[in-house]
Amino acid sequence: MARIKPGDLVLFYHDANLQYLRRVMANGDFQCHKGRLPWQEIYEKEYGSEIKTHMGFKFHLLHPSIADSMMGVKRRTTIAYPKDVGYMLLRASIYPGIKVAEVGSGSGALTSVLAKYVQPHGRVFSFERRPEFSKNSLQNVERLGLAEFVNFDVRDVALQGFGVKDIDVCVVDVPEPWTIAPHAAQALCKGGRWVSLNPSTEQLQETRRALETLGFKRFSVWEIMLREMYIRPQGSRPKERMIGHTVYMAFADYAPEDSNSILQDATDPIA
Repeated sequence: MARIKPGDLVLFYHDANLQYLRRVMANGDFQCHKGRLPWQEIYEKEYGSEIKTHMGFKFHLLHPSIADSMMGVKRRTTIAYPKDVGYMLLRASIYPGIKVAEVGSGSGALTSVLAKYVQPHGRVFSFERRPEFSKNSLQNVERLGLAEFVNFDVRDVALQGFGVKDIDVCVVDVPEPWTIAPHAAQALCKGGRWVSLNPSTEQLQETRRALETLGFKRFSVWEIMLREMYIRPQGSRPKERMIGHTVYMAFADYAPEDSNSILQDATDPIA
């Protein structure tokens, strides 16, 4: 059984309304309004163990899921939701050993998941044009222990390009994804995949036109909705509220009929 040690992430769970995601420290205490608990009392306990604060309040020490970790990052921007990221990982085939370019580091939630899946031999190249966002993203990825698998770069990809080649998957989360498309065509390997996160439908038509001009095929758009259920002794039913629209996810495969001519055209403005 996995035992907890300093540096591990732990979810202090009481119930759905009271839980804390914390990294175990070498010294000091875990503290909340329900009491404190010396970190040393947690060492070598198994995940799933019950523990009490000095006030006698009970928590269970749970192993956080990837979704827990990504939702727990310090946010300076809107983050991608687990419901969307789960489908994205499958549809875009994110797996160990590949190279992923991410345009829009944001708060690092998606960056951390990408790094989790490409490790130990893959790489995430995360681009962000705002230095303060890039710094926050780096700090969040460091807290999750995944920074060694990510290259952070403060760069406006729409103007400067990627600066890397032979990328397997390009994930774009910026307001005008079609401005990234020409550079993606230069950076992606043939057969590579495009993913863009689009909050509004107006972005989709422009993005499709840009991608098809550059030789991308199999353009498709998906929206994922998630509804939780109440499961109670007196009966079960859906919750009144649900996580509805977050983003439209657009996918495409880079399969140009003539690679040389497509790449030559990639630097030209799109009509």
